[in-house]
Amino acid sequence: MLTRLCCMRLNTAGVVLGWLGVVGSLLGVILVSTVLGYADVITQRVLENMKNGGASYDEIHLVIVIGCSVYLGIILLNLLSSAMLVLGTMKERHLMLLPWLINSAVGLVFSILYHLAIVTATLTSGSNFGSALGVLIPTFVVLGLQIYIYYGIYSLYKQIQRTREQQRPLITATQGMEVPNQGNTYPSYTKI
Repeated sequence: MLTRLCCMRLNTAGVVLGWLGVVGSLLGVILVSTVLGYADVITQRVLENMKNGGASYDEIHLVIVIGCSVYLGIILLNLLSSAMLVLGTMKERHLMLLPWLINSAVGLVFSILYHLAIVTATLTSGSNFGSALGVLIPTFVVLGLQIYIYYGIYSLYKQIQRTREQQRPLITATQGMEVPNQGNTYPSYTKI
């Protein structure tokens, strides 16, 4: 397990990554909402720039609206999971980190598949190895960074979970203690 992520403590890195995710998601929501608002204008421009006229106005408009709507849903899920990463890190609740971990795991699987497709397409295109290397190096650097960040937040999850489990025996030990006789003044509500 990691103890630091990008030269920061895991708690600090969790908050920083969470806030970066929140800000990025908010910018994405604004951008996609703007595209949805101007879908008619964008569709018209696409039709003007098409040379062979293979698609109709309605088909292009439908693709833009459906694509942006799906992407907007994904961005909103990312916004919620990033906000929960910030809250879970600050309140030291390991279960609040799970949405970010699940969201990032799904994204990491798609990223691995995407990078494998790039590697396959680059190697089978028939180009020389030198030009393929220019594509493969950034591809593997980005994938390695994604895996490193995921492993860092997973380490934060395990660290918070261990801390909570160490505190739990202290809490349960005090709940089972006998309450001294307090007389008949007020009832004791300590064993609720």
